[in-house]
Amino acid sequence: MPLNPRITEWQGRRVWLIGASTGIGRAVAHALHARGAHVIVSARNQAALDEFVAQHVGSQSVALDVTDRAAVADAAKLLQVDAPLDLVCFCAGHYKPMRADAMNLDELLRHQHINYSGALHVVAAVVPSMLQAANHGDTPHICLVASVAGLRGLPQSLAYGPTKAALINLAETLFLDLRRKGVAV
Repeated sequence: MPLNPRITEWQGRRVWLIGASTGIGRAVAHALHARGAHVIVSARNQAALDEFVAQHVGSQSVALDVTDRAAVADAAKLLQVDAPLDLVCFCAGHYKPMRADAMNLDELLRHQHINYSGALHVVAAVVPSMLQAANHGDTPHICLVASVAGLRGLPQSLAYGPTKAALINLAETLFLDLRRKGVAV
């Protein structure tokens, strides 16, 4: 079975980037806007989202905390009322260095809630509509941004690494389940 079809033409594509206030998410949002995509940015930091929208005419923002399952579902519904999303990219992430000899359960769980459960909230909210779009001939894409920290244990990555390993496994499983149905992962 072939890999995912590449998106080569971004003009007019509807792209939702979650975790786009800084870092990789912000850079991808900027790059896709420059290529003509209709970019929708989400994150918890409303001021950063407002700044992005002010600098990127035609983009829009939806403030969002990925740990809030209902808010993610509501945002996904709102963004798909008029047209399907061509790409949903989960870039949200939390990192705080941690070693086993200084374990903090609350911080471990915070990593899990943002980095992994947040991704599950997004995937659950968009897959049904993406399957519908695929049934109508579209090829929607889901992107989950992980890290090399998910490939093997790294120093100070006790909280972060396992969540990124879970994202990698989730993406691989989604790819196997959805590619035959027309949804790229």
